[in-house]
Amino acid sequence: MSHEIDYLFEDHGSIFMVTPQTPEAREHLEMNIDNKAMWFGLSLVVEPRYVRDLAEGLDAEGYSWTLETVVS
Repeated sequence: MSHEIDYLFEDHGSIFMVTPQTPEAREHLEMNIDNKAMWFGLSLVVEPRYVRDLAEGLDAEGYSWTLETVVS
């Protein structure tokens, strides 16, 4: 049985887009991210220097994620 991924991280080079894949993940992100954060549609915009901390925090809380590199 496969587990649904909670978050999709997309590496766009100068930014990462973090998109919740489940309603629970969306609620968790909205509750734990500063209200001044930048959003692009349903995705949180994250500077590369913060991605590792975010991923480690999600791991510690039991969320799953995957990473895709987007080539333009």
